[in-house]
This record gives sequence, C-alpha cells and structure tokens, in this order.
Amino acid sequence: MQRRVKNQKNKQRLMKNVSRKKGFAFSFEAIISLMLFSLMLFTLSTPKQTTLKELIILEQENDLIKVWSATNWNEQTLIKDTQTIFGKNAEVWINEKNILQSETKKNSIASEGTLLDTSLNENKVKIIVYFD
Repeated sequence: MQRRVKNQKNKQRLMKNVSRKKGFAFSFEAIISLMLFSLMLFTLSTPKQTTLKELIILEQENDLIKVWSATNWNEQTLIKDTQTIFGKNAEVWINEKNILQSETKKNSIASEGTLLDTSLNENKVKIIVYFD
C-alpha cells in the first residue's frame, strides 16, 4: 500500500514539474501527423501562371464573338475575321462543325459564345487559338 501511495506521489510530483514548464508537448502521433500534413502541402503543385500573351489572345477571341453577335454574320465573315487576327493558328466551330482548320496544334485557348442568325436561331460558336 505504501508503495502504491509513493508511486502516486511521484506521479503527482512529475505532473507538477511538467505543468510548470512553458511550451507545447506533442505526442509522437501528433508529430507524425504534422509531418505528413506538411509533406502533403509541399507536394501540391502550384497552378500555371497565365501569361500576358494568353490573356491578350483570350480577350481577342471574346471581342470577335462580341462583334459577330452585333452584326449580320455568315461563315465566310467568321473565317475571314479569324484569319485576319490569328492567321492560320485558329479553328472556328459552328454548332460542333469545324469551318476553319488550324495548321498547328500546340498550346490552345478557347472561347465559346452563342450567335443568333437572321431567323433568330441560336448557333454555338467556338474559337480555338493555338500559340507557342
């Protein structure tokens, strides 16, 4: 019985000493968890930064779609306008039908919009521009 009381007193004395120390005490499992969590954070890839060239191409695509939506358009004007701005590095699709092929197929940026024809039918237009 005395041995048990003595062990309890030792435990209480140790706990008092531990509680007097300032700082944090982590368990082994907590340390392992924090290490795994930090490893997961470091292995996440950062998204590719958008360059100014990509933003300009995207803006030009959207401007073309806006102009076409405000005017009477046909396939020939879409092809001519696209080739004027992007040369032979662009494709134009109307209602999932390709009307202009590109010569290169590297990096691409696409914009999509809806155009109304003279009889107010909706036409889906997609412009895909390939760049270096």
